[in-house]
Amino acid sequence: MFALVDCNSFFASCEKVFRPDLEGKPVVVLSNNDGCVVARSPEAKKLVAMQTTLYEIRDRIHRGEIHAFSSNPVLYRDMSRRVIETLQQFSPEVEQYSIDEAFLGLHGFTQLDLAEYGETIRATVGQWTGIPVTVGIASTKTLAKLASHVAKRTPDLSGVLDLETVSDIDAILASIEVGALWGIGRNLKAKLNAMGITTALQLKQANESLIKKKFGLLGLRTVLELRGTACFPMEPVAAPKTMRIVSRSFGHLVTGLSDIKEAVATYTTRCAEKLRKDGLVAGHFTVTMRTSYYRKDNQYAAARSVELDPPTNDTAALIPIALSLAEQAFKPGYEYLKAKVIATELIPVDAVQGDLFSTPADPEKRDRLMQTVDSLNRTIGPDLVKFGALGLKPTWTMRADYFSKRYTTHWQELPKVTVWHSQNRTWQQPPDHSKVPRPK
Repeated sequence: MFALVDCNSFFASCEKVFRPDLEGKPVVVLSNNDGCVVARSPEAKKLVAMQTTLYEIRDRIHRGEIHAFSSNPVLYRDMSRRVIETLQQFSPEVEQYSIDEAFLGLHGFTQLDLAEYGETIRATVGQWTGIPVTVGIASTKTLAKLASHVAKRTPDLSGVLDLETVSDIDAILASIEVGALWGIGRNLKAKLNAMGITTALQLKQANESLIKKKFGLLGLRTVLELRGTACFPMEPVAAPKTMRIVSRSFGHLVTGLSDIKEAVATYTTRCAEKLRKDGLVAGHFTVTMRTSYYRKDNQYAAARSVELDPPTNDTAALIPIALSLAEQAFKPGYEYLKAKVIATELIPVDAVQGDLFSTPADPEKRDRLMQTVDSLNRTIGPDLVKFGALGLKPTWTMRADYFSKRYTTHWQELPKVTVWHSQNRTWQQPPDHSKVPRPK
């Protein structure tokens, strides 16, 4: 048995956790650079469509009809971690599928009423993290995902559905479009529709040989999963990373090489930090840049790559390489919207072959330097220690006019509570602890 726990309107819910004044009010979260709506609270779904641009709703935001927030990935990642840690109290097997979804293995939980267990999971996650979730329970991952989909859209179910308790599962499958199934993307949906398969029930009843011939083993496994045969096991250990990408749009169109080099140096620094955190080094590095897709003329895109020998995650080594690649890719006369750095051919640090012509102290000193820089930036503040190539006051950074606080990870942005004193009938702010020495 499997359970799929799905956080409801996750980004918007994260913003609401620390803003009780927004309870019952429409909240939207914007994409990078405050471009368009990418997440909506249940109240906002009645007012705003996904991908609506900020320009279209700006007046309603100013009137207070809609509450908007810029993307706050630091907060969302930390809240996701808290949800996962809570779910680990309920099963020894927890597989995080995405930032707002996780599978739980419930094999051997035969003594429990799984529907009640799902309600306990839902209540505990809500109490411990403030994030509302939906729980779908079934004999396969595909059916558990479908159960969560149905529970989220059926208020009478109160956020939990155990498909094993449903007498007529086929009736549910008949009401679900095949494109809503786990693993069925846009292209696969179009191909299935061309074959006359438009619902989950029709896919379940499809000919196995035909599905395998058309869509391979993955398609066949989906059919078998709909029939109750588990083909996708739990994968609690994340698959090894094969690529690291850092990419952001600029806050405005950039024409100068100096700004692009500052951006590339910044993205390279973030990429190297992630590699070190994962205990990996990169053997191949790529820098790309492009103009806006939406302009009909003056289009340009370029990418330049290099093999890294030896593989490295050293920021000091990667920045000069990245800047050289940026210079090669840059072409004057264009207005650039976005740049990207990509690290590939990743291998564990301890798998790197030694260099015959370097002394053992050389890489050890570099490793200690990077560890020290990471420690300072992590414990005291981001970019407390940084390379000059990142610039002092970048002008190219993304727009984030509606950015909320990073309540759970930054000391200066911890939530503050106002205390009501009944005797003198006044509100009093708590003392400012932002300058209190932090624990070591």
